[in-house]
Amino acid sequence: MKVEIKERKLTAGNRSLYLEYYETGFRKKENLHLYLVPDDAPNAKSLNERTYNRAREIQAQRILNPPTFESKKKPEENERAKTMTWLGWCDEYLQCAIEKGDCKKMIQHKGVVRKRIAAYLKRVRRTDILLKEVDRGMVSGLFRYMREYRNPRQIKSGGGKLADFTLVLFEETVKAIFNKAVREGLIAFNPIQDLAKEERFHVPDKHREYLTADELKCFLAVETRTQAERTVQKAFGFSCMTGLRLGDMQRLRWSDIKDTGEVLMVSIVQQKTGRPVTVPLNELAISLLPPRPENGEDGIIFPLVKKACNVAKYVRRIKEKAGIEKDFTYHSSRHSAATLAITAGAELYSVSKILGHGSIASTQVYASVNMEKKVEVINLTDGIFG
Repeated sequence: MKVEIKERKLTAGNRSLYLEYYETGFRKKENLHLYLVPDDAPNAKSLNERTYNRAREIQAQRILNPPTFESKKKPEENERAKTMTWLGWCDEYLQCAIEKGDCKKMIQHKGVVRKRIAAYLKRVRRTDILLKEVDRGMVSGLFRYMREYRNPRQIKSGGGKLADFTLVLFEETVKAIFNKAVREGLIAFNPIQDLAKEERFHVPDKHREYLTADELKCFLAVETRTQAERTVQKAFGFSCMTGLRLGDMQRLRWSDIKDTGEVLMVSIVQQKTGRPVTVPLNELAISLLPPRPENGEDGIIFPLVKKACNVAKYVRRIKEKAGIEKDFTYHSSRHSAATLAITAGAELYSVSKILGHGSIASTQVYASVNMEKKVEVINLTDGIFG
């Protein structure tokens, strides 16, 4: 039996430690009630090292004297598991997403995943395979199939090979399909967990381009030729101060700008994640806002062109005029927001809250962040643009 130390991220930014016991067809967790503080917290390194040492002591004890667990109900005892096929469960999973109200793009993606699984099963002549019979070999074969798959609509770009991120997203969706089956009692464990690291998909580390304070000054100082170009220029600068994505900027309305009496802030629900985010506005961000309509009309603040490729064209045109040699896109404004704040002395944990990074906390993370701290973090860049 394997006994491994695992981490679980908590809402407050801490991480809890637990033990995971594993044998083929069996998995059990034990909460250790031990907690790691965020890496940027005071004395984090020494505190977390002591906590981990305590977890290792418990792990060693459990390896020598493994606990006994009550055997779980076998999936064969679940009547639906006796007849549920893999494709049949994919159909139920997709229908559940539709009923739950997933966005159109996500439902489309899940439908494509189902289509790829069906194509693979047809190739190996196992279209009727039961969900409970899907093992490591079957999933490994599916992932090999996806590595070899070529998108005929993108054959001129990289020979149609799927991007690393696309493959990772595919794996995450397949994993979610199996996880839901485990929760429903249709299977005992997720077969993806048995895969070796090299059998799974990974996104290689890539350089995230960003603008320095001086480069952003040059970008914003460019004399634009058209109103559309000027709108992109101001929106990009605003995103560099707030970390808002292009999709959110295209929908940003005056009603999203709140005045607390002490500070202006933008408060939205992110289109990509569905999570709320509230960001105080510093002096530069406020200066980039166009005049607010006097009649109180709740219009779009930055009427950007709809197509992302056209936005990218304007960004590229402005940066070339500014003499910036870096190859960056509109999304680089998010990287710039983080880098500028960190360079000015902001804590990583606080910056992550402004950007709405779900990898550090749950969807309710912003409720636990002190607004005064957010104002302090976002205003750290004020002096740079004086």
